[in-house]
Amino acid sequence: MLRVTLLCSATIAAFLVVTAASAQTALPKDSPFLPAPGAAASEGTTTQDGLELAGVSSTAKNTLVCIYNNQTKRSHWIPVSATVEGIKVLAYDAALDQVSLSVGGQQKILRLRKATISGSGVTNSNPGAAAAGFATPAVMPITQGTPQPPPAPGSIAQQETEARMLVSDLLEIGIQQRKAYEEAQKKTETEKTPAKKG
Repeated sequence: MLRVTLLCSATIAAFLVVTAASAQTALPKDSPFLPAPGAAASEGTTTQDGLELAGVSSTAKNTLVCIYNNQTKRSHWIPVSATVEGIKVLAYDAALDQVSLSVGGQQKILRLRKATISGSGVTNSNPGAAAAGFATPAVMPITQGTPQPPPAPGSIAQQETEARMLVSDLLEIGIQQRKAYEEAQKKTETEKTPAKKG
């Protein structure tokens, strides 16, 4: 049992070392999740005091809007016509994805940030991702009923497939070992119980 556990541990460690070595890249210095300087204000998605419309949840009874404060790094779900921490939501326009607010006696309008669709896939209107050097994910063509050829030997796709298969095999072996261990424990308990009574 110990030998199998050590073998499994060694296999997992080797897998992690190979994965880490192939996945190491230089980290970007700027966050791709932040808008480019001046971009957010021109889109009307963020106010000068750092408020941003982060989300909307509508039900039959009410509509909640999520207002995120970039300065305090906190968000609040506020019902329409309610006030939370000095932010009053006056109205929400679902057609334009915008909300009217009253903050400190001033009325402001915020819009949700839009995602744009191009020929290669969905891209965010946030230009920070491209500036940080992140590539857009490849969009696989949709083929219905057409079998795909296996990945080329030595390719990253083939290595990923093999890694997934290895992890699945290790998990399956672990489950089988656990079941065998539990059955052996139950068997020894049932053998010991009649011996104590007699």
